[in-house]
Amino acid sequence: MEGPSVREGLGTTRREMLLAAGATCLVAAAPQSAPATDGEGVPDVAGKDRRWDADVGMLGERSGGAGYSTRLQRGTWVHATRSNLDYALRLLDTGSAPALARAQAVIAKVIALQDADPASATYGIWSYYLEEPLTKMDPPDWNWADFNGARLTAAIGRHGDRLDAVLAADMRKAIGRAGEAIMRRDVGPAYTNISVMGARVTLAAGELMRDAKLLDYGRKRLTGLLDYTRQQGGFNEYNSPTYTMVALEEVEAILSFVRDAEARTAAGELHRIIWEMIAGHWHPGTNQWAGPHSRAYYDRTPNPTLDGLSARLGRTLRAGVAVPSREVPMLPCPPALASRFAALPEPETVVRQRFIRAVDDAQSVCGTTWLNDAACLGSANAESFWTQRHPLIAYWRTARRGPTPVFRVRCQKDGRDFASFGMVAAQRGQRVLMSAHPLANSGDWHITLDRAPSFPGQELQLRFVLDGVGATARALDEYRVELVAGEWKAVVHMGPPIWNNGEGAQGRWVIEKQEGVAHVAYVVPLGGSIAPAGLGRTAIPAAIEILPVSAGVSRDRIEVTPKGKGRLLRWNDIELLAPTSPPPPIPRIS
Repeated sequence: MEGPSVREGLGTTRREMLLAAGATCLVAAAPQSAPATDGEGVPDVAGKDRRWDADVGMLGERSGGAGYSTRLQRGTWVHATRSNLDYALRLLDTGSAPALARAQAVIAKVIALQDADPASATYGIWSYYLEEPLTKMDPPDWNWADFNGARLTAAIGRHGDRLDAVLAADMRKAIGRAGEAIMRRDVGPAYTNISVMGARVTLAAGELMRDAKLLDYGRKRLTGLLDYTRQQGGFNEYNSPTYTMVALEEVEAILSFVRDAEARTAAGELHRIIWEMIAGHWHPGTNQWAGPHSRAYYDRTPNPTLDGLSARLGRTLRAGVAVPSREVPMLPCPPALASRFAALPEPETVVRQRFIRAVDDAQSVCGTTWLNDAACLGSANAESFWTQRHPLIAYWRTARRGPTPVFRVRCQKDGRDFASFGMVAAQRGQRVLMSAHPLANSGDWHITLDRAPSFPGQELQLRFVLDGVGATARALDEYRVELVAGEWKAVVHMGPPIWNNGEGAQGRWVIEKQEGVAHVAYVVPLGGSIAPAGLGRTAIPAAIEILPVSAGVSRDRIEVTPKGKGRLLRWNDIELLAPTSPPPPIPRIS
């Protein structure tokens, strides 16, 4: 096999343009000792890059650009429904009289943007922006019944006694419409964060509206999620630094504001399950949420997640940052699990968990996470390379100033994460054997929204990326490349690839380096398009080990033996059966 070539300063890792996931804003921003005010005496809680637009009577901001449902160009001045409800909650939480008046005006504006026609297909939901009504969205996002409904229930739950009676009645009607939209859509328990959020909204709507149908639906939805989670082994939206926190906030809200006894019992059990998942995958050495991650918008654990956990733990997870106040309805971390955030239970810990159960359990999606004092490595046994997935990711501690080094495997087409490729993996401790392959019935940028038989493209890259201060890459020989940042390294062992039965243009291994980022990639020219399901036998095997810089590197080569319709890989006493064509898809919504 020809060794990797080197290209300096090329192939910049693309910053993904992602929709902000957002939490349900159940808690206030950290209280300020003397909040600034705007010209009308209203506390200035607009947040970064947002400002009050008096001409419209709503908070304004620049849009992030076209995404899964919006077609507005990046930088368009917009008035977002969800951001404005978040703003109204922050205003209410200040306790200021001018803030109360503005918050109520904002809430009334947002309620007016909800589809209130029971005969409409989008009844009960909102558009993202005032400037882009539901009829212009492609497609409308039905999650906005859940997201905005949750915020309205939070406002009533925390401030119902202070709100104008007429507005409060309108809010209850809006929540009822959102609840009806949620029932019509009837999302299943596999869509974890929306499942629990919809349960919270319909439970609250049922109690606020004295609607037995909504209340019964919310109760069954929540208990169904609990039963499903127990049967599966974990959340299908597994180990997500974004959506596990959403689920945590939702069950906290149920435990704080919902009176139904059966729902409260189920929420209490889900609260325990959530904390066990977070604690089991926490890496104290780096204060990072170890992988693998089913849904993640950032490579490193974002500060709001760290601060939310810190408030519940009563100790900071960010050096030099004070412990945020724990606001209602935040609940403390269960005491038996709190110590796990300070130290591992053993010097070397391995966590294995099934997340998605298949009829044949051998086809289930499972995760393995290895952690020691300084480093951690997590992988999923079968997963796609959708931009929100982290099927193989590692972190390690470094004495250098700067962000925690992070190592990831990703597949990109023309510099953008490609959802129609995936990987299988087998992990033993700090070593992983993996193989990448095409996927059928998936999309280009998204796993469902842009499905097609083929996609335009000039180049596909399977990338092994190290992002860290001083990251470097060098070939040890024609089969091994080490990526180093600080005191640890990721060593990539390249196996013999096969692409489209060996026909047409084939790939090559390339090393690319730039400031703070280094990677080795298998690069394949596409010639204008790729039809993943139409490819002949295709598989790109590799092995990874995470080691201290001074540690010796394995000299084992990846052995490949044809087996059935796939390949049997062996490396370092690890075996992996790797597909060479699209495997049967596991039905999942996210």
